[in-house]
Amino acid sequence: MENSFKTVSFIYKAISFFIFFLSISTFSQDKTDVIVMLDGEEKKGQVVAINENVISFIYSNETLKYEIKKNEISKIIFASGRTQEFSKQPSDVKANPISNASDRKGKMAVVPFLIITNMDSVDKDAFSRQIQSDCSNIIKQESPMIDVIDVRIVNATLAKNNITVNDLQNMLPTELAEVLGVEYVVLGSYEIENTGTRTTGSSVSTYKSKKDDNRRKGTEINSGSSTTTDTFNSKITIDIYNDKGSSIYSAARKPFAAGLDKYHSTISYLIKRAPFGSKR
Repeated sequence: MENSFKTVSFIYKAISFFIFFLSISTFSQDKTDVIVMLDGEEKKGQVVAINENVISFIYSNETLKYEIKKNEISKIIFASGRTQEFSKQPSDVKANPISNASDRKGKMAVVPFLIITNMDSVDKDAFSRQIQSDCSNIIKQESPMIDVIDVRIVNATLAKNNITVNDLQNMLPTELAEVLGVEYVVLGSYEIENTGTRTTGSSVSTYKSKKDDNRRKGTEINSGSSTTTDTFNSKITIDIYNDKGSSIYSAARKPFAAGLDKYHSTISYLIKRAPFGSKR
């Protein structure tokens, strides 16, 4: 009797252990890796490899291996419970989402001017932003009905999107308008070449003599003044595009006066003759 009881007890324990092991095994099989995409979508399956730019992944109940770009993933929740976060690279981050036409309506952005010069002493970046700011202020004065975006916001948006002054020349106006969230984009350039120097002045000869009418007997004295100045060949160009990519204004003019900083009146002249200017 005692032996029978031990046998039944042993069988009961064996069955219980088998059921427990089976439940653990089934539970483990149900656990999967979960990839959470940036848009919130969840992909369930098994992560088999994490490479430099992609993640190898197999969906649940499938055998085909897929590759998913890491910059499209928010995080991975592994079956073990561990979570790995993925951050977007700075080059992938856009300062503004793609704007729509209604949001851009009536807004204008002046981007930094392209500086073309043979003078190594010129700080092109600072000079570019200085002319940009002056141009923006002139437009505000000429057309107060236009919403001109502050140049600090424009430049910060360009920087966050890794767009340099040189990149502006290779971008479509539609792309710039969408990134900056405006209807109109103002692009400009300032070409200034130092062509050398010029000397101007006069000289006067006088004679010191006992007899003023006898110049042969006396001492010749020369006096005069002269000025040496740099000479420049320069041109201001302004182009304005709308968010559909159409050019609404394009003009160029030489500054009224020669000099590195003699551009202000020329920009004012060109802006006044733009479609929104007072001379139109």
